[in-house]
Amino acid sequence: AWAWNVGDRENRLDYRPPSVSGMIADGTRHMLAFSVDPAAAEARLYRDGVNVATYSLSGLGSLASGTAAKVSELIDGDQVDIEDLQIVPRVIPADQIQQRWQAGGGTVNDEGLSPSPVRRLRVMAWNIWHGGRRDGNEAGLSATIEAIKTAGADVVAMQETYGSGAHIAAGLGYHYYLRSSNLSVMSRYPIRQTHDLYEPFRFGGVTLELSRGQLVRLFSLWIHYLPDYGGRMKDLQEQVTSALLLAEEMETRGQEIEDILTQLAPYLSESEQIPVIVGGDFNSPSHLDWRQDTAFRHRELVVDWPVSLSMKAAGFLDAFREVHPDPVQAPGFTWSPKFASSWKDRIDYIYLHGSSLSASQAEVYGYETPNWPSDHAAVVVDVDIAGAP
Repeated sequence: AWAWNVGDRENRLDYRPPSVSGMIADGTRHMLAFSVDPAAAEARLYRDGVNVATYSLSGLGSLASGTAAKVSELIDGDQVDIEDLQIVPRVIPADQIQQRWQAGGGTVNDEGLSPSPVRRLRVMAWNIWHGGRRDGNEAGLSATIEAIKTAGADVVAMQETYGSGAHIAAGLGYHYYLRSSNLSVMSRYPIRQTHDLYEPFRFGGVTLELSRGQLVRLFSLWIHYLPDYGGRMKDLQEQVTSALLLAEEMETRGQEIEDILTQLAPYLSESEQIPVIVGGDFNSPSHLDWRQDTAFRHRELVVDWPVSLSMKAAGFLDAFREVHPDPVQAPGFTWSPKFASSWKDRIDYIYLHGSSLSASQAEVYGYETPNWPSDHAAVVVDVDIAGAP
């Protein structure tokens, strides 16, 4: 099998697909390539002409080692014969890498572009909990892959990826973007551009090409888990007020979302041409859920939570609430299917921006699945795309 890693002596990124999909010592010819783009702060990895993974390098320092590149002495010549090792001092575009592979007689597998405009995109937002491995490396990863397949997700905005992304993406046969150890995107459709906004651990995304010329931007988000408002709410001995919850919220999540939206603004201004989807673990409730008619769930409190209000003010639609507008009948709790005694709330979301996007179906996965691998439920939304070219 093959793997790839890069580091700056303090931090390191690894691409290590499972042996089945990463196999190269199989008696056939393969071409492996990677291209580092310093301006875009990204590395793209290719196997047989196909871009299998894209890694953000924005969290790393200088990659210059001062040593010459060479073929490792650790390569087993009985298993692998390297015909041609080339080091090119420039960024090689994806189409040129494809052409090199084809010029040597290679065939490029379908990269996933739809032959016709995509009218419906099934989007999942999911915090997989410590890389999906809390129930064991094999069992946890298998359950995570199976959950995504069962949901039928075309794209996944993932949190707590933590070293499992390459394995999961390979198990799905999807394109893969790693923003940081925490955040990633997996997609049935090819990744054309990456967007390293705000902080690597908190926010980042990609431009996807669904069909020829049909673009959508998808961002994965995780904002601070503190303050622990749920712990306060469960402690019946503690006096909790709306003002207290709001003041604490603005110390972390409320400010983080404002900073994220400021950096996202140029992309939102283009959302009529390239619509925007943000999915992730917001660790924060919604003002749409903490209303007067749901106050019985929240110690009689009504709270205008600032994170969801900021998303609304920026022009986003809460996809789950568009489909299920009544929080009494459809609470949509995503925290937590794993811990029955925990505070229950909806803290994971998929947001839509751009008039061409609407939600036709929305579900929460995790409560009915035996051995669900995460402490978060997954949000899955069918996003309809109007006016696709």
